[in-house]
Order: sequence, then C-alpha cells, then structure tokens
Amino acid sequence: MKPRAEFVLTTAVIALALAIIAFVAMLHQWNVSQWAAGAVEALKWAPAAFFAALLGALGTTAWHRRALARQRRWSAGGMTLRTLLLSYLAFPLLLGAWVAAVSAGDQLWAASPAPVEDSLSWLPLTMLLFTVFAIVLGAVPAFILEYFVSRRYLRRQAAVTTGSA
Repeated sequence: MKPRAEFVLTTAVIALALAIIAFVAMLHQWNVSQWAAGAVEALKWAPAAFFAALLGALGTTAWHRRALARQRRWSAGGMTLRTLLLSYLAFPLLLGAWVAAVSAGDQLWAASPAPVEDSLSWLPLTMLLFTVFAIVLGAVPAFILEYFVSRRYLRRQAAVTTGSA
C-alpha cells in the first residue's frame, strides 16, 4: 500500500475506533457488560468521525505535498496537529450532514417517522455536544495514536525513491 493511502486509511480507522469507544464509555459509564449493545448504537454516529478523519488526512497529505514542493520539512508532531485540526473542523459539518441524512432516511422508510421539526430542532445541540465530547474525550488519545501514524508516513515518504531500479 502506498504511504498516502496507508496514512489516510489508518487515520480514518483510528478515528472510527475512538468514536465508538468514547460513545460506549459515555453511554454505559464503563459498564463492560453492556458494551456490545453500545457499540452497535455507536455505529449510528461513527461515520461522521470516520469521514471527518478521512477528509482531515487527505487535506494534510495534500498540504504536505505542497510543503515538499517548497522544500519544507515537517515533523511528526506538526503533521499530527494539522491532521487533527482539519479533522475537528470537518467533524461538526459532517455530523450535521449525517444527522440530516439519517432524519431524511427516517422520513422515507420508517413506519412512523418522527416529525422533521423535532429532528432538526435538536441538530445544533447535537452538533455542539458531540463536537465538545470529541475534543474533550478524543484529543489526547487521537494525538498520541496519530503521532505514530504521522511519523510512519513521513519516514515512508522519505524512503520513497523516484529513480528506476
């Protein structure tokens, strides 16, 4: 797998795992016996975190490519901060889009759908709370894990040669 694809995919999977763990921990207050049900419930919200991290990683690798063209070197910590910044900026927007899409699906396919006004009235509060929880619960673990992913990406990028064999 190419370094960029590995970096983007690993970043998105880490965000998905952290979102599920944080949601289950909040929902069941570390009661391990209920984690299976909580993980299934968390899968309803986790795609927003997955796609936010995916966009953040894609944006960071494009940013890194432009920096390399200007012959600027990045550290793993700086790349981690940039990735998390872009991911956390994209998360509220993607969460809002995800909630709106789920509400639209509820309107189309549910036997007795909830009123649209009720779903959309909770949207700003949902976006705010989930974003705050993502930052409070996920910033440090995400930074630690993403640091090693960024370090591996930068090492693999430095080892790539453009010459012929």
